Amino acid sequence: MKLNTLKLFLILALIVSTIALKAQIIYIGVGGGGGTFQMNSVKEFNQSIVNQLPFTPVVKDNFPPYFFFKGEVICALPKNLSLGIDLSTTSTGSRFTLADYSGKYTLDNIQNGFFTGLKLLYGNGAGYLKGFNISLESGTAFSKMMVNEDLKVGQESQKDNMDFSAMGFFVQPGLCYYLDIGSKVKVCANVSYYFGIEKGYHLPGERKQILLDQDSRIPIKPQWDGIRVGITAYLKWGTNSK
Repeated sequence: MKLNTLKLFLILALIVSTIALKAQIIYIGVGGGGGTFQMNSVKEFNQSIVNQLPFTPVVKDNFPPYFFFKGEVICALPKNLSLGIDLSTTSTGSRFTLADYSGKYTLDNIQNGFFTGLKLLYGNGAGYLKGFNISLESGTAFSKMMVNEDLKVGQESQKDNMDFSAMGFFVQPGLCYYLDIGSKVKVCANVSYYFGIEKGYHLPGERKQILLDQDSRIPIKPQWDGIRVGITAYLKWGTNSK
């Protein structure tokens, strides 16, 4: 998966580099925010594990909203368009647990996501990015699921760890509001919705062996679908065309 990620990044970098040659202005941005996640498929996977236990653990966390972090390079094009490349990452997880005088059981499911793609902006004039802009992001999602099961009874302990990977695609429409802080700095408040297209989790290096739910036989997928709200700061490079 690392090799595919590198190839994709090089392709995107080549596209943006070509566009940058025609751009009036380039913006380099870093930011972050918070997001919600569906994760219905993974919740069912957790439940299938819990159903096999002779006891019923308590849900402590169930894929709550969490922070995301991102970086962008945006090239301002003629007329009302801007195009760039963006990278972002986020994570979430769940925990089932039960403890008494005889022992303790814990089931942790940790989800990590890395997303890279192209970003299209349409708004108030190329090279300015003032006021409201409509945004559209689309690209590839790389996900990893780490499942850790720990059972302690008296002095005995048993641990099971499972790692799975997935690669999918996403489309993320949104709305941005850009504000000048100085001649070289802008900030942007943005809200968007992530739509994912996933095939399913698999063991590392075994893409054809998709992880299936034991009861329904439906593929277990990372479902990052949800609202994203964040703030990005941009450093401007270049000059406006008169």
